[in-house]
Amino acid sequence: MDNSRKLEINTNGGTLILEVVNKLNWCEVYFRNASGTVKLGAENVGILCERITEKLSHIRGSKPFVLHDKEMYTITSLFEGHATLIYSMLDGNMVQILYGDAELKINPLFSLTEDERFDFLDKIKAFSKEEQS
Repeated sequence: MDNSRKLEINTNGGTLILEVVNKLNWCEVYFRNASGTVKLGAENVGILCERITEKLSHIRGSKPFVLHDKEMYTITSLFEGHATLIYSMLDGNMVQILYGDAELKINPLFSLTEDERFDFLDKIKAFSKEEQS
């Protein structure tokens, strides 16, 4: 396996980067926009892709938590940064992807329309399958 496999998903708010960094399939997660690049954390690529796919395929499928009078849903926690990927609902079927940092501050990353969400999920699933072969 090439230890530097990378998936960059361009969104309307920036780029989400998943980079496999070792033979144990450890995947570092970054977000890049006009302000720079931030490492959000890391997780096993299979687990990470499975959780993203599960949570964003079935929006509103789990119990929300409320913060600042806004319902949010946990996607997954990340190691090495102790961040949490989160989503919330916007108008219609749009979802906003956010992350909670180690100090529990919620930061928006990007938003996806329903069609963009399905495209995003297709790319995540394909990346996960490539890593398993």
